[in-house]
Amino acid sequence: MNWYNTLSPRERNLVFYGGIIAILILVWLLVIDPLYSNHKKYNKIIASQKSTLQTMQKQSVEVKKLQQQAVKPVTSSSGNPQQLVERSLQTWRLKPRLERMQSQGANGIRLTLKNANADRVVRFLSELESKYNLAISNLIMSNANKDTGYIDVRLTVKRN
Repeated sequence: MNWYNTLSPRERNLVFYGGIIAILILVWLLVIDPLYSNHKKYNKIIASQKSTLQTMQKQSVEVKKLQQQAVKPVTSSSGNPQQLVERSLQTWRLKPRLERMQSQGANGIRLTLKNANADRVVRFLSELESKYNLAISNLIMSNANKDTGYIDVRLTVKRN
């Protein structure tokens, strides 16, 4: 403080106002500018997220409209189950793997497939349920002593 008092009035004003300006610059650089930069950055992120939200809301409305317009596929469940199963076996090239087909009354069939391609069997089962509206029960799959991808299948198919 003694040093400050030895300065001329003009120098004291210069040191005093220079100190105030230096403090203001430090406050700006260390506090205000980082806050302002973060504020701008987050405003850009918010604007981007709002844009994404609006797009998703529009798409959601379109999806809901499409879902309402979607028509369930027509199930062709006409014909007896044995004919439907044979048609599906033929479609998925599983007919040669059919070892046994036994009637279980008017609405059911028991099947045995040996050494069948597992992917085709799964597609076959899916088609029976979705396209022909047949229920699959007592399903047993086994790949004992088989090559990878091949299985033995025993199942009962019934009309829903």
